[in-house]
Amino acid sequence: MDPVKRRKYDSSLPFDEKIPEPGTFDDSNFYEVFTKCFDLNSRWSINKNTPNFGNEHMPLANVKKFYKWWNDFKSWREFSQYHEYDVNEASCRDERRYMQQENKR
Repeated sequence: MDPVKRRKYDSSLPFDEKIPEPGTFDDSNFYEVFTKCFDLNSRWSINKNTPNFGNEHMPLANVKKFYKWWNDFKSWREFSQYHEYDVNEASCRDERRYMQQENKR
């Protein structure tokens, strides 16, 4: 299998990227609900050392580590299925270069 095509395919699969809405959680299940949300989204991370969301007793240093990690989040997910041009269909180098530039816009 071609890893580039596999990543493109995996990126195109439906994914529940919703953030829990107010009213769907309360003090008793806050950490459980949001742990699930962050765990699902960490799937797309280039860096696999995802810090735990934690709980109300988590030390401040761990809280800061958690927020720094998500602030620096880099995803391997791509959205090339939404590009106007398929670069693999280019007939020459100049056309491929043009398509790549247009897809970046």
